[in-house]
Amino acid sequence: MNPLPLFPNSLKRIGWIIFIPSLIAGLILISGRLHFNEITLPVFYNSGFPFDGHKKGFFQKAEIDICSNLIGILIIIGGVMVGFSKEAIEDEYISSLRLKSVFWSLTATYSIVLILFITVFGAAFFTIMVVTIFMPLILYVFRFNYLLFKK
Repeated sequence: MNPLPLFPNSLKRIGWIIFIPSLIAGLILISGRLHFNEITLPVFYNSGFPFDGHKKGFFQKAEIDICSNLIGILIIIGGVMVGFSKEAIEDEYISSLRLKSVFWSLTATYSIVLILFITVFGAAFFTIMVVTIFMPLILYVFRFNYLLFKK
């Protein structure tokens, strides 16, 4: 069996340093307790919102809440560094834990999404779907590390 192409173990600690604070900041941001002003930046594509009057199309300027984008980027970078860095001893058992964790995180995520499709509507649904983008990675990281800790 070919080994998985993983990052070096040294990136795991850096990943945790990025992942945990950005995850906490993201939770504070979606709770509405933290708000930053939008700034105007050139973007690749601006779809705009219905009836907002801004120019739509490629290579336009858009008002962006840069903080929420930055926090999302940091959650992804930190989560990938933590989740896909080698362990000190990387063997077949660790690979099987990785596989079980991925399967569990995807099953849990789509079970939650299924329940949300039935129970949540309106603007709250959009907010929850944005959070759901990060859910497989977050659940994988915590499940894998929980199984490692339990071992």
